[in-house]
Amino acid sequence: MKKILYTLIAIGGFLFASCDMDKYPYDKIPTGEALQTASDFNNFRNGFYAYLRGQFTGDYVLQPEIQADGLNAVIDYSNTYGSWYRWQFTAEDGGQWATFYSLISNCNFLIEGAENLIPTFSAEDQAIAKRALGDAYFMRALAYNELTLRFCKAYNASTASSDLGVALVTKYEPSSNSSTYPSRSSLAETYALIKGDLDSAAKYVTAPGEQNSGYVTVDAVTALKARVALQMKDYTTAIAMAKPLVDGDAYPLVTSAQAIYRMWTNDESTETIFQPIFKTGQLGSATGTYLIDKSASGTKIQPDFLPTQDVIDLYDQENDLRFWVYFDEAEMTFSTGTVTLYYCTKYPGNPALYTGSTNFINMPKILRIAEMYMILAEAYNESGDATNALAYLNAFKAKRIAGYTAQSYAGAALTNEIRKERQREFYMEGNRLWDLKRYGVGLAGRTPQDGTFVYLNNGATSTAISKEAGDFRFVWPIPTHETNANPQIQQNSGY
Repeated sequence: MKKILYTLIAIGGFLFASCDMDKYPYDKIPTGEALQTASDFNNFRNGFYAYLRGQFTGDYVLQPEIQADGLNAVIDYSNTYGSWYRWQFTAEDGGQWATFYSLISNCNFLIEGAENLIPTFSAEDQAIAKRALGDAYFMRALAYNELTLRFCKAYNASTASSDLGVALVTKYEPSSNSSTYPSRSSLAETYALIKGDLDSAAKYVTAPGEQNSGYVTVDAVTALKARVALQMKDYTTAIAMAKPLVDGDAYPLVTSAQAIYRMWTNDESTETIFQPIFKTGQLGSATGTYLIDKSASGTKIQPDFLPTQDVIDLYDQENDLRFWVYFDEAEMTFSTGTVTLYYCTKYPGNPALYTGSTNFINMPKILRIAEMYMILAEAYNESGDATNALAYLNAFKAKRIAGYTAQSYAGAALTNEIRKERQREFYMEGNRLWDLKRYGVGLAGRTPQDGTFVYLNNGATSTAISKEAGDFRFVWPIPTHETNANPQIQQNSGY
């Protein structure tokens, strides 16, 4: 019996010209026929990007942010993401494991096929296939990195060889025999694979960096290397990767609130290094719905979650160019009354993607130059070079705050300001929980703008929540469907 490849067709909407769609279900093709021509490689490559539209929007952004310290559930909230907000989730709640492995599986299939087929192609077709191969290595590294953030402890060089990583699958070998399924590798081995894949991507990705690029470029590979190095606390490499991107000024920081607005509303910016393309019929998930209007009508302000007062207080409301782009103030009516409060407007929906009124869908900015500034500030600071850390921090703040005067932070004050600036810049981008884990700090409360209008004010699972840095739920559980299917998978501690 021929093996059947569960392809990306259902998600990505693309077809392989080499398969007979009369003989097989619309989302399945025989593996021996899936990759035959350079066109097949290109179709597979397009499918990778279809995955990213869903994997960096909606739940993937909201779940870790709602679990962290920047949002309050309103008094009448719908309990959407409730177990994550209350830190009561279990392995039954899922947690984004399967979709990343689906992407990895398709990357594996292409990488294996490339080894045998590329040498048989013409020079022109080899270039097409190698482009797809470079993207496959990049996507596999990206997927494994996202898995480590969710399902592994923060990287510690002294314990990484014994800390649990994830199951490393690098071959496309579908099987119904669960005894052959992989166990979890060490965290050191997991990061070694990620780094190796990025090195392989660098060999094949030749597209030059381009502002607002919808596809993987040489600069995207470099930027992801910088991100991974920071997570590993390899500050030398993080600096070596991020510094040319910042100093080269190919992605200049914008200098007006209007330009920041265009970045987050129209998905257009000189700052964006890599942003998958959305168009009608090929959209990701809505990220802004529960932050603006949970009814999804787009006609009122009815959020499930509001920014905490601590978040609002992070910003200079008069001079910070981001504030009135990231937030707005409106009258809202709850069961306890009517009040004017701030809500998050970072994902208002791109008008070019509307289906009638806003659908609260924006393209995910997977890599952007602001992150490289923050990586440089943190990496220099943690490696003992406060001078350079302060220089990059001040350079960044000067672009975000009108009339900014360079400051002379030092010691703990410098560390705290770097962390605060990262929190300001990346609010509601899905980073905060993983940052807290990397810093090795806990979570101490979610101060509300007005306690009368929040869920369980002063409650230990809401505004008064307190979690130590070592709390086991900073590491998500392997979903039950995976542990049931794979007896070799070891569950994370506490679940």
